[in-house]
Amino acid sequence: MKHEVVATPLFVARLQEILDYYAELGAVRFVEQLHHSYAEMVQNISAFNYIAPARKRLVNGKNVVLREYILKAGARDFLILYFVPQEESEPVLLLNIKDHVQRRFCWKH
Repeated sequence: MKHEVVATPLFVARLQEILDYYAELGAVRFVEQLHHSYAEMVQNISAFNYIAPARKRLVNGKNVVLREYILKAGARDFLILYFVPQEESEPVLLLNIKDHVQRRFCWKH
């Protein structure tokens, strides 16, 4: 059974900012490549549960393992932070996205 994939509102907002920025620049082929890579990632992300790089974080007193996925979109790469729950009935959570030039993840809109 494959995990369902759910994006958090923060992830959706950050992705929309990225898409708007490149759309304003007129990078149509880049946006198409980003869309294709994103669709492929959503389809295959649950398979990367054990091989993706992991970051352990303390959230509300619990140790949580967050995974990283590099989304390749032609000339730019984006780093996606996501969480894969232990139970297969729970969805994979896409938490945040950043491009290669950002030093840190932005956690506010």
